[in-house]
Amino acid sequence: MKNKLFIILGNQLFNSNFFSKFKKDHIFYMAEDYGLCTYEKHHKQKILFFLSAMRSFADEMMENSFEIIYKKIDESDFTITYVEKLKTEIKNLKISEVTLFEIEDKPFEKVIFKLLNDLVKVNYLSSPMFLTSRNEFKDYLSKVKKPLMANFYKNQRKRLKILVDQNSK
Repeated sequence: MKNKLFIILGNQLFNSNFFSKFKKDHIFYMAEDYGLCTYEKHHKQKILFFLSAMRSFADEMMENSFEIIYKKIDESDFTITYVEKLKTEIKNLKISEVTLFEIEDKPFEKVIFKLLNDLVKVNYLSSPMFLTSRNEFKDYLSKVKKPLMANFYKNQRKRLKILVDQNSK
């Protein structure tokens, strides 16, 4: 039985290549979350689109032989917080190690880490969501007195060797 869990959040529906090296020894966990659906008044079609994308992604993962736990909106524990559902799965499956990509929502990241650090070993991976890592951005901030978006993006184009318009140099 696998004792490692890989958490996939709804905004982390990356190409399966990013998950494949964990396929052999991890169970993948996704959950539709009441809190996410209600913390702000979102248009119903936006919520439907979001949940549909998550379900399609989970189906694709299962078709590619990933072992996945997917908690749906129609399950009895839907209104229980994401963190409580996750905690229950970790305990029931006797998980010793959790892997996840960087969480962009800082308050949620803090809540997740409070739970995980008390329960398991955590592997925190750089997110493929952005071209610039958090460390690269921190490095940029340490080198400039007054960070300006235009300068940041000009530096990124140079770093990534993207053609820079002569007028913007």
